[in-house]
Amino acid sequence: MQITERGERYTVIDDFLDDAELAELRRVMEHSKFSPALNSATSVLTPEDGAAYRGRRTVVRSGASDQTANGDPAAYGRIVRTITAEDAMFGTAQRDWNKLGFTFWNYPAGSRLGWHSDAGGGRQGSYILFLHDEWRASWGGETLVLDEDATHPRDGRDPKDVEAWVREADRDLVAVLPRPNRLLLLQAGTPHQVNRVDPTAALVRRSLTGHVWKKAEESGAAARDSLRRFLGALEGAAGERAPHGTS
Repeated sequence: MQITERGERYTVIDDFLDDAELAELRRVMEHSKFSPALNSATSVLTPEDGAAYRGRRTVVRSGASDQTANGDPAAYGRIVRTITAEDAMFGTAQRDWNKLGFTFWNYPAGSRLGWHSDAGGGRQGSYILFLHDEWRASWGGETLVLDEDATHPRDGRDPKDVEAWVREADRDLVAVLPRPNRLLLLQAGTPHQVNRVDPTAALVRRSLTGHVWKKAEESGAAARDSLRRFLGALEGAAGERAPHGTS
């Protein structure tokens, strides 16, 4: 495991998992079920693009480094520990964030994800771990990153219009190739998108992704109802909107 690149609001770590951890996580992914993830109400996922496929099950774990469940892939614990150590990016576990999600995504040829920043909803940031066996540079699917904070209005730019914010930015974009076993960490409020996977791609762009966020303290029935709504939304069921967008 080595840090390949570190920007102001993102970090790239290569060779993140050891061989056994990576093989185990790929087996879990292979046995997971997926559904098309299209949302015509936003520019992030639209019917005009080829469909991305989201795992039907999202695992949510506590923000403490030892809070992974029996039966979890070893990779889950390694991700939690890595994010816990990145307090300059995500803040302090429990104080600034206390939940971490794990969701598999598949991007076949023709699919993409539009510009978004993952701001709001208590989110502190997100991660993307690439799980395909091979990826050629000509196959596209890069994660483009604008390494700046897009959460506050500036120079007439609207944080809600992330694509316009990127278009009017003064700095160049960073393209992160989806190299196998590469982990990308992103601070919330950082504009990013997934470039379209090229039609020539012989493999599906596969990843494990998740958000890092602070879950407000609740008690009793209100907490249970809120959790059911949240998990339902994460798995594509009806209910309140959950943190989404990263892939």
